[in-house]
Amino acid sequence: MQNPASPRRGAVRAVPPLLAVLLAGCAAAPALPPVAPPAASAQALQHRSLNDPGLQRFLTLQAGSPQPADLPWGARRLGLAALYFHPTVRVAQADLQLAEADLQTARQWPNPQLQLGMKYSTTAAVAAPSPWTVGAAIGLLLVSHAQRAAQTAQARAGVRAARLMLSASGWAVRSQVRLAFIALWNAEQNVTLDQRMLNERLIMQDRISQRTRAGWVSPLAAARAEQAAQAAILQLTQAQGAVRSARIALASAVGVPDTALRDAKLDFSTMRNAPAMPDASRLALWRTAALEHRADVRAAAAREQAARAALQLALTQRDGGPPTIAPGFERDQGANRLTATATLPLPLFNQHQGQIAAARARLALRHAELQQVQARALARLERAEVDLRTANAAQQQAHGLLQADQALLRAAESSLRSGWLGPLAVARARLRVIAAERVALQASATQWRALAQLEDVAQQSLPADRLGTDPAARPGNPVPSPTTPKPFATDLPTRWTQSRGLPGQTPP
Repeated sequence: MQNPASPRRGAVRAVPPLLAVLLAGCAAAPALPPVAPPAASAQALQHRSLNDPGLQRFLTLQAGSPQPADLPWGARRLGLAALYFHPTVRVAQADLQLAEADLQTARQWPNPQLQLGMKYSTTAAVAAPSPWTVGAAIGLLLVSHAQRAAQTAQARAGVRAARLMLSASGWAVRSQVRLAFIALWNAEQNVTLDQRMLNERLIMQDRISQRTRAGWVSPLAAARAEQAAQAAILQLTQAQGAVRSARIALASAVGVPDTALRDAKLDFSTMRNAPAMPDASRLALWRTAALEHRADVRAAAAREQAARAALQLALTQRDGGPPTIAPGFERDQGANRLTATATLPLPLFNQHQGQIAAARARLALRHAELQQVQARALARLERAEVDLRTANAAQQQAHGLLQADQALLRAAESSLRSGWLGPLAVARARLRVIAAERVALQASATQWRALAQLEDVAQQSLPADRLGTDPAARPGNPVPSPTTPKPFATDLPTRWTQSRGLPGQTPP
């Protein structure tokens, strides 16, 4: 006689292998990153230094060869330091990592669902082996190929947009560093001119005081000379304060505290000569680059592609969404049965019209945003071109004025040697030369700023051999084509993590 409990024991023995198969796909929860309190983050920010080993590794990766520790810091090298330190780049990189995680999520298959059921029959026959009905089923969500393709395309476009925005943030950070570098150079040159101006004013005050004591001029002239000297002292003090403010602004643009730049040797050798001006053909290429190849323009186009993929995804769900099938096993009052159930969504009350309309509206919005970004880039480019032409004209006029004042100074010195003029006339001629040098300095600074803004809006750089002798500009580095953005930010995530030695990365 067959033992009635033997089938039950067989079903019980089948439970552990089934649970083992189901639990085999369960992954252990990854460890959470350590908590960084604001105090620790603030302390790390205050102790940032240009001698940071991670920064040196990053510079080595960018240059392709080891960099000397005592190399002066020019605008290019400080721009690379900003890529390493500035929080804007870190936020953009975190956005890229989030977009890559969204792509990973879109590519993964939905997990099955374990469905367990149990019933007890109070009206079972006395001869029934058991009044219990126990069953289990595996629910499988059937996602169509079109839906998965739309999800993946949407996420992949999001990754492209995030990567391009990382490149755009890199350009923006480097542009801020360059403008701050120009401002600091301009401020330091103003201090030099103000010091020379003060020296001449003090000499004039001393000579006029002597003439006043001798009775050759009135006390009013001495009072005016003293007032001019005091004004020169005040102007020098303000210029020195402007240098400190400009240095703080440069440190902020790099992403380091002011103390990090105090001991750094800054190199302004690229500012000694007039900036190289782009010709008409290069300006035409830059116009094309600004409207088609800027990182934010291509990011806006990628977001439009993501919105189009989202619309395609919404269209694939007009029938209510993917169905679910659940094959299973059931033991019903001593009898073994195989079961199969299906869940089909019924699009009776709506056919996803609201979601489709929202997706169409988002697509139209992304297209309008693309046009807005292009229009903004065109306006910035035209304004930068006008500023550059104006700065060039002002520089030529300032150079002519300086030459005329220098000729007057030479004539005054010659007349002094001949006895036709006195020392005060020569001192006044020197003051006019200093004033003309200040005008020429401001015109040159305006030229540098206009060129920096033009390169920023086009996201293109002049060849290194036309930008001076910046120590960070190596002759062996390849020069990007005029219509291809520099790839310094697109490969930044890998280099950024490698230089910091994050988990999964091996520092060089």
